[in-house]
Amino acid sequence: MSDDSKNACFLRGEKLYQSVVGDGACDVHALVGQLLIGLGFKSKLIGTQFLKDAIVYRYQKSDVAHVSYNNDVYLQVANKLHSTVCRVERAIRNTINDCAEFGNLNAFDDLTHGRLTENGYVPSNTELISSIVGWLEIEKDKGHIKE
Repeated sequence: MSDDSKNACFLRGEKLYQSVVGDGACDVHALVGQLLIGLGFKSKLIGTQFLKDAIVYRYQKSDVAHVSYNNDVYLQVANKLHSTVCRVERAIRNTINDCAEFGNLNAFDDLTHGRLTENGYVPSNTELISSIVGWLEIEKDKGHIKE
């Protein structure tokens, strides 16, 4: 499938933003879920659930300057979903790779006006989670996230 035909079936830019954010404020769990689905993450993959929980946990800890992903974020997700740190990290990495290949991950650059996925680059777990948390902080400042 060519990039043009692949991207034709996904929303981009303002349409993606409206489908994710909508008109009113919503809670962070719903917003992250809508964002991941809008970017083409498959809800049937356990890595998508791990990723969603990791993003929400990291967002809630955004006041902390340095967070260890292995010893803090992945551990919290693993404990919550009865898994291991290694499985959480690997499942998130696999679901990011799947979305990069079959989904609309590069549309995240449209939302953030960034260059996270430029030239086919697949971001690491930490890069993607940090970028999404940064975007969520901006949306919180705009009043799109209920506290």
